[in-house]
Amino acid sequence: MDFLNLLKEIKTKKINNILKAILIVLFFTIGQIVFSQQQPYFLFFKQNMSLINPASTGIEGQMIGINYKTSMMGVENGPKVQSLIYHSNENRNASWGISLQNEKVNIESYGIASFDYRYKLQITSNTEINFGLKGGVFFNSIDINSIERVTQESNPSLNLVNNYWNPILGTGVFLKGNNYFLGISLNNLLNSNRYQEENGIVSQAIDKGQLFVSSGIDIKINNSLTLRPSLIYSFVKNLDNQLTAITNLEIIDKISIGLGVSNNYYTNYQVLFKGFKNFELGFGYESRNGINSQNLTSALKANNTELLFRYRIIINKVRKSSWDN
Repeated sequence: MDFLNLLKEIKTKKINNILKAILIVLFFTIGQIVFSQQQPYFLFFKQNMSLINPASTGIEGQMIGINYKTSMMGVENGPKVQSLIYHSNENRNASWGISLQNEKVNIESYGIASFDYRYKLQITSNTEINFGLKGGVFFNSIDINSIERVTQESNPSLNLVNNYWNPILGTGVFLKGNNYFLGISLNNLLNSNRYQEENGIVSQAIDKGQLFVSSGIDIKINNSLTLRPSLIYSFVKNLDNQLTAITNLEIIDKISIGLGVSNNYYTNYQVLFKGFKNFELGFGYESRNGINSQNLTSALKANNTELLFRYRIIINKVRKSSWDN
C-alpha cells in the first residue's frame, strides 16, 4: 500500500509541475502582448498551425506544406500571402520545423522566417501537453520606386523609408486529447520599436504582438461521418481582433467539406481532399456578407481564395493531430 501511495504522490506532483509550467508560459504570453508583429491568417489554419504556434510542430509527423492566399480579388496589387512549412518526425518527445511566410500588398512585402521547436509531455495515454519555441526574423521591404508620384521633386520623407528586419522569439502551448485540441501562443516576445530621424523629420514604427487562441473538437456521427468544429481567435493591441470559426464534415476520411464565418463579415467555404496516399489538396473561398457603415473597411479585404498542398514524407501512424483522429 505504501508503494501505491508513493506512486500516486509522484503522479500528483508531476501533474502539478505541468500545470505550473503552463501558467508560466501563459504569464509570459499574455504579459508581453504589446510587442511583435501582426501575421495574416489562413482559412486552413489547422493545417498551418505551426506558423502561429510552434507547440504544434511535428505532431502529424514529417511533412511539407505549401499555402497560397490571394485577397481583394479583382483589385490590382491586392494582398497575396505565401507560406512554406516543414516538420520533422518526433524523436525522444521532440520535433523541429521551419516556417516561412510572406505577404505582399501593393509596394510592401513582409513576413517571417523561423525555426520551430516542440517538446511533448504525456499526461495520460490519450492526452499530451506540448510546449514550443519559435526563433527567427521578421522582415519588411517597401519598393518606393514603384510609388506613383504627381511630381518628381525630391521628397525627404521618402528617405525615411528603408527595408528592415527584426528578431522574433515566439512561444506556445498546445494541449491535445483524443478528440480535441486547445492552443495558445504569441508570435513574438521581443520589443521591436524603431525610430529614425533625418533633416528634422522623425519616423516611428511599432510592431505589436499578436496573441492566438485556437480550439477544436471531433464529433463522430457514425463510422463514415465526423463533424470537426474549430475556431481561431487573434488579438493585437489597437487593431481589430480576428475570429474565424469553421465546421468541417469529414466523409470516410477521404474528403472534408467546411463552412464557416469570420468576424460576422465573411462567409468561408473549404474543401480538402485527403484520399491520396501521402498528400492532401485543399481549396478555400471567402466572401463578404455585405457592405455597410460598420464593416466597410473589413469588406475591402473580402473575396479571398486559398490553395493548400501538403505532402507527408513519412506517414506517422502513431502521432496524429486531434483533427485527424
